[in-house]
Amino acid sequence: MDRRTELTEKVLDHVLTHGLIGLSLRPLAAALGTSDRMLIYHFGSKDGMITAVVALANQRFAVSFQSMVRAAPPVRSPGEFVRYAWQALTGSDATGSIRLYLEMCVLALREPDRWSAAQQRIREPWLAMLRETLAGLGTPREQVPALADLILDTLDGLLLSRLVSTDPVRVDAAANAFADLLDRPEPGRA
Repeated sequence: MDRRTELTEKVLDHVLTHGLIGLSLRPLAAALGTSDRMLIYHFGSKDGMITAVVALANQRFAVSFQSMVRAAPPVRSPGEFVRYAWQALTGSDATGSIRLYLEMCVLALREPDRWSAAQQRIREPWLAMLRETLAGLGTPREQVPALADLILDTLDGLLLSRLVSTDPVRVDAAANAFADLLDRPEPGRA
């Protein structure tokens, strides 16, 4: 393992515990047993380091999610997919990665010129997977892009609510209600 990869792993472990917002290079470097200059040397900048760390967290979660999908029975509807995804997204293994992703969304909101492109790079593989899943379920082609956005945006909002809520059961019920809505037949269709 090269030094940059090793540092990316260590920084990820740190931000999963301490968060991303307010991250400062000197205290981070001290916690990792290195210097802030070495972090800049390996990542080019603090932004480059954050982008690499969030990408690694996203990659790890994607691999975990895909292995869960392969082990599960085939999904037969968009609502069933949402129920399955919600279970994976709210599992204890996902909490740190989800919090990190949502913190990246906050950074993109606060400083769009600086962080929006990184946030979109993280989001795009999930949208692509959703589009592919929806197309495979027979969703009309013209509806796939908007429905993928709707599902991902709704899950993002529900995840944020669940992380800050004192009543996660209420948020879980909302996720199930959303899945039920997706599986309702369109008016005039049986």
